[in-house]
Amino acid sequence: MSGNTILRGGLATLILLLAGLGGCAIGQATGITTPRRDIADQVALIRPHTTIEIPADAETPVPAAILLHGCGGLRQVQPDYAAALLEAGYGVITVDSNSARGIGRLAAMSQVCTALRLWGRERASDIEAALMLAREDARIDETRLALIGWSHGGWTVLDALDYAGEGRVPPGLAGVTTPPLAGVRSAILLYPYCGFPVRADGRAFPSDIAIHAILAERDMVAPTGDCTRLFDRAEAAGHPVDHVTWPGITHAFDEPAAPPDPRMEYDANAAARARARIVDILDRDLRDQG
Repeated sequence: MSGNTILRGGLATLILLLAGLGGCAIGQATGITTPRRDIADQVALIRPHTTIEIPADAETPVPAAILLHGCGGLRQVQPDYAAALLEAGYGVITVDSNSARGIGRLAAMSQVCTALRLWGRERASDIEAALMLAREDARIDETRLALIGWSHGGWTVLDALDYAGEGRVPPGLAGVTTPPLAGVRSAILLYPYCGFPVRADGRAFPSDIAIHAILAERDMVAPTGDCTRLFDRAEAAGHPVDHVTWPGITHAFDEPAAPPDPRMEYDANAAARARARIVDILDRDLRDQG
């Protein structure tokens, strides 16, 4: 086989690959590839992959937080925060969005983390389904709920807030009879992804949901500047976001089992501080609602 033939074959493969990637992005952006489901079907999708925990000996119903993992799926960081929230008296609803769709670790890293599938606008439907599960559980106060999203989960929360601010649920989701994000009083973002293709730009955030964010100064995965610009637009539109940028920390600073990536460094002290800050936020946003 000649060198020219090999070169042509390589170029053809590259072109096909790029075309495939472009097709994935177009499908996500236009919604063509977004599954259409009734809310009952969406609930059925996530129910087997959702855990609900209630503090021991709690006087129910309790306020609760819905946890939304990053693009790589559930990691140790979610149980760590769940333990802190349970100890503080909050219920915890943890949604494994990747497993619900049959996405394993390799597919998550190669497809979800590269934005080839499961954009935030699609995954936002999981939030409405999780809210339905909360309403089904008599141990949870459905009027005092919070959303907590890490990285891709933060992107998901941002897009859900954007749709709710427009008075609608995520596209492709039908049969929802409650107002979008009904019962949600607080939204907390940890090093969220805020750049393209995030739909939200901050101008349409709901006025009745307090929004908070913890950003990492050394974040090279989800650049902090994208988020601060988004939050500036929200502030200008009358929807201020309570956000802090902590110096010296990276993306996934609170994940003790982070992948071997030099852009991610675990910081136990910062992780403990973040958990304490979130408990303080929930005490302010949810406790006073009772």
